[in-house]
Amino acid sequence: MLPLGTQAPAFMLPDPDGTLHSLQDDAPAALVMFICNHCPFVIHVREELARIGSEKPEYF
Repeated sequence: MLPLGTQAPAFMLPDPDGTLHSLQDDAPAALVMFICNHCPFVIHVREELARIGSEKPEYF
């Protein structure tokens, strides 16, 4: 375990469309979720996760 507040290591991950994203992208925040598509909890919330993921972000 890393202590809270530790800076995330550099990474590049694809989104569902195949576009790569990294911490160096110009975004105010990054959320990475490791979820399992057969988990009962994930099945319960998957439609809401998809809705949130498709919203256009509003940056302040």
